Amino acid sequence: MTGAGYHLQTFGELRLVDTTGAVVACPERGLLILAYLSASGQKVATREKLATMIWPDREKSVAFKNLRSTLWRMQHLVTRAGAVVSATESEVALGLISCDVADFETVNSSEETFRSILTLWRDTFLGTADLPSGRYTDWVLEKRRRFTDRLRGALIDVEQRSADRSMLRSACVHLLELDPGDTAVREILQRVSHGPSLDGGRPPAKVWLWHGAGEAEAEASAPETAPLPRVALLPPAAFGSDPLLHAVSAAVIEDITIGLCALRSMTVVAPYTAERIREAEDKAAFLERHGVTYALDCRMSDQGLFTQLIFLPSDQIVWADRFLISPAGLLKQRQEIAYHVARAVTEQVETGRPEHLDYLSHPEAYYAYLGGLRHLSGLGLPEVRRARHDFRVALKHKQDFAPALSGIARTYATEWLLTARADGELLSLAERHAKDAIKSNEVLPTAHREVGVVKLYQGDLDESLAALDRAEQLSPHYADVLYSHADTLVHASRPGEALEKLGQAISLNPLAPDAYLWSAAGASYFLGEYKQAIGFAQDMKEKSPADRIVAASWAMLGDRKKARQHRMRALKVNPTFDVDKWLAVIPFKEQWQKDLYREGLKKAGF
Repeated sequence: MTGAGYHLQTFGELRLVDTTGAVVACPERGLLILAYLSASGQKVATREKLATMIWPDREKSVAFKNLRSTLWRMQHLVTRAGAVVSATESEVALGLISCDVADFETVNSSEETFRSILTLWRDTFLGTADLPSGRYTDWVLEKRRRFTDRLRGALIDVEQRSADRSMLRSACVHLLELDPGDTAVREILQRVSHGPSLDGGRPPAKVWLWHGAGEAEAEASAPETAPLPRVALLPPAAFGSDPLLHAVSAAVIEDITIGLCALRSMTVVAPYTAERIREAEDKAAFLERHGVTYALDCRMSDQGLFTQLIFLPSDQIVWADRFLISPAGLLKQRQEIAYHVARAVTEQVETGRPEHLDYLSHPEAYYAYLGGLRHLSGLGLPEVRRARHDFRVALKHKQDFAPALSGIARTYATEWLLTARADGELLSLAERHAKDAIKSNEVLPTAHREVGVVKLYQGDLDESLAALDRAEQLSPHYADVLYSHADTLVHASRPGEALEKLGQAISLNPLAPDAYLWSAAGASYFLGEYKQAIGFAQDMKEKSPADRIVAASWAMLGDRKKARQHRMRALKVNPTFDVDKWLAVIPFKEQWQKDLYREGLKKAGF
């Protein structure tokens, strides 16, 4: 900011600063008044207009009273920089205030000016403000459209004179996010995407070239009014001590984003926005707010770059893969990864178009289903039953909604396990809902998974493994399927294989649900790794379901005091628990497992 007076920042965070750069404590609604007076170019507005725009949901007398109160507070902000506003009985006038929207009023063809307005524009005009409904929001949306038009015009003017291809690509991606059909911007993107790459000579992968007739067919068959699927590619966080590898992985995601922007079958969230999403504490809420249908989650590890594409409406992993990134041959790796990931994303988005259209037709069913999934992240009976309620709500909106049917099956099987009462009716209900889910959608991996879980608890280990094999074939990188497969392997007297598969599940889902850790504790117990079993159980958020296995582990280690503590905790939750009755129900392929578990539980005092 230069000169006397104040400066109003309207792009990104809305705030007023004085000549020293200090933030002025102006009321929020007062800032909206300043934004309107500054950005509308009028500098003066009637009290009636401001009152009805800023407080549209209030009676006229109340709106005028709120305006008087706000203006009184603003007029008492007078400092050496002068008055923020002045007001008469009928009008309000802007004080000595400069505003960042002025940069858009003086747009020229220089690269420096273009970079400045691009930085502003991608932060969004009044992007974080709580906008009043009605006329004020309509005004803001119209201003955003005008700023976008000016940015687009400036991009066309500056393209031939700018050597900063990265800046031009970023602008193109942002504009195509809003209008995938903008041919002029698409052509600019393709021209500026053929610049120097890592080795200074060869061009980056032309990731849009694989796409053929499928796009035209998808467009021709889709309803004209249906919005396109929206894809967000979340860049990986920094990993390890080699910044070059992280830079390459981030560049790969940018390559893929540029390639996908050339397609008309989807819209793509610009990298700048994707970076904000990745940093958000509540990613799910951020993705929902931005209307994202698919998220490509990327993570770096010692094994390279791991990517998984998630269909957010059903929280389903539809594709995943891992790619080696090493200092040798970085350019070739970058091109190959960009090509394979972009092709996979395109195929999944286009083949998943029926699911996307189904989601658009029944959003309430999907929202209720996701609510149920959130409850199932824990292992308490109240959470399980709340999840079942949400799944039933989803079925009210769509009777044959396979994910919800599968979710209900899961709640019954989980309740059977938690209550440890050998209630066969719970398993029958679980099996019926799982099979109904398969009838509705025979390629839904979670439905086959639930059949596998039910068959496990019914003692049919071969049928259980067959169903889980099918689920894993349908979705080889679905962490929940791997966990259930591993759990059956524990009962099939193959705890070593189970622990290895659980390791895969946890690598795919690092913030592992309690169920993964509980199963890992059981596998460790049957391998004689009692301390490891206790460690897995201690990492659980809700530790009570594992109290029996922990008590048995402490008993096998000879610590009867700690074994007794966990036995008492377990009996407090389930006072009628009987070792022999429970072991008669729990299926183990080989007798040695029952004997080992009985020995630990008896030593613990059950």
